[in-house]
Amino acid sequence: MRELSIHEVDVVAGASFASRLGAAGLGALVGLSSGTMRGGVAGGSVGGILGFGLISSLVTMVWGGALATVHGAVYGLVNDWDKTLETFNNYSDQFADLTVTTPKV
Repeated sequence: MRELSIHEVDVVAGASFASRLGAAGLGALVGLSSGTMRGGVAGGSVGGILGFGLISSLVTMVWGGALATVHGAVYGLVNDWDKTLETFNNYSDQFADLTVTTPKV
């Protein structure tokens, strides 16, 4: 009987599925927060009748949050835990850095 590699043990034990499921959840959280913020910036830049795009900002925040949540979940399923965690860490570092300017649309 031969010794199994780490990859083979993960596949047999079902650990890769659980890892991808966790990565999908983490990707969905990143997508929700980044999509909501980017949508708000995009909608708020339009202006509107009174000069501030309150309604357009709200609509694009909802759409951006929903679409980016799905995108983040698919990203997590495709790229597995390590790559999704790296993306989450990069996003968190940029989110906490107050020297980064607001994204322009």
